[in-house]
Amino acid sequence: MMRIKHKLLLPLVISATACSDSSDDPLPPPPGPASLVTVVAQAAPESAAGAMGTVEFPVYMDQPQPDAVSLRYETIDGSATADEDYLPVSGELTLAPGETRGVITVETLGDADEEAAETFHLEVQISGNAELHATTVTGTLANDDTECDAPFDKTNNPWRVEAGADPLNYAHRGGVIDFPENTLYAYYEVAAAGADVLEMDVYQTADNELVILHDLDVDRTTDGTGLVVDLTLAELRELDAAYWFVPGEGTPHDAADSAYTFRGIATGDQTPPAGYRPEDFRIPTLEEALRAFPDKLINIELKPDLDGAGNYEQQIADLLQRYGRSTDVIAASFVDEAANNFKAVAPCVYTSVPLDQGTALVLGSQGDGIIPPVPEHVAFQVPPDTSQIQQVPEGFFLRVVTEDFIADAHAANLAVQVWTVNTCEEMLEMMDLGVDAIMTDRPLLLEELLNTPAEERSCE
Repeated sequence: MMRIKHKLLLPLVISATACSDSSDDPLPPPPGPASLVTVVAQAAPESAAGAMGTVEFPVYMDQPQPDAVSLRYETIDGSATADEDYLPVSGELTLAPGETRGVITVETLGDADEEAAETFHLEVQISGNAELHATTVTGTLANDDTECDAPFDKTNNPWRVEAGADPLNYAHRGGVIDFPENTLYAYYEVAAAGADVLEMDVYQTADNELVILHDLDVDRTTDGTGLVVDLTLAELRELDAAYWFVPGEGTPHDAADSAYTFRGIATGDQTPPAGYRPEDFRIPTLEEALRAFPDKLINIELKPDLDGAGNYEQQIADLLQRYGRSTDVIAASFVDEAANNFKAVAPCVYTSVPLDQGTALVLGSQGDGIIPPVPEHVAFQVPPDTSQIQQVPEGFFLRVVTEDFIADAHAANLAVQVWTVNTCEEMLEMMDLGVDAIMTDRPLLLEELLNTPAEERSCE
């Protein structure tokens, strides 16, 4: 979804007034408020060699109009070439009186070339009592031809930052404190704010669909109840994923009703913010996120396959391959079994060290110890200390992220990505230590610090 404001391309309107010698002719009623029309940027697999696919751009209007609204559109080459990668198209989409939804479809041409994703643009003009959120949106043709059957080469580990460089801003669940977590709305907002990595958790539904949600159940964040594994995608679609969100606090269940400012958008009881849809506040699927963010780094946390019936890790691997996502995605898990199962079916996708293996490596590196080569992973994802790890016995405490640990990890060519860092003081501390990424529930605060010259950064 394009968040950059563009100058609107307004159509030329020529009006003529009929002569009348009667001063009693009624004047036409003034038009109501103009609607905002949004065309959503999308990605799609290019399709198999010799086959045709489609990129479908959803179109939605924030409020119906009594008269028709028309969108004139035309495709423009980017890195994709008309008649080679896609079929050029120009046309008109009309939203009839009272209608608020439509779709613009562009057909794509598949090939067998192993290549980077390619893009084209859709330029749009509008007529009627409406304005465009953006006049240009991008369609992305994902490379779906590269086999994911060989381990990656991390000689140049892309998840490491250069010495002295700022860490990556990891938006944990899209920003648990800043936005309704794990919603498309949250991810759009943090992406627009400048976050480097979108972190998301993936569970499997009762009908084996892949959805983005952190908890085993839906109780904490939505207006529903029950385990994700017991609910179908259709049932999850009915829930309000922003129901318990309070800006700046997260998901307290004891705030005043007025504090839940996003409640009811998903169900249509409240108008979405400009440029958004009700579905942006529902539980999204992993594929929806891949369609929406083809050019953003993504961190996928693998969850346990609770019923063992859906081939969970294989599904994720297949979906990532369809969208050409491997070197710009990192798969992480606290569950060694899930991590190892995924590694077996998707060796080309970058992964982090799982919990049990990571614990052994961290403990072994204490003092004069070192971290041996770990060619199968590219990063440690660790907390600053063991107080954030539920599995650690009560009374045991270990500082994990130290200068020694970071040096040992970097010597093994492993990035150090630290979670979950939410205070200004601790963010600055992690920067001073030289970590490669900071995972935070407050990506807006972290981005503000990162946008401040290093010598001027302060928590005062």
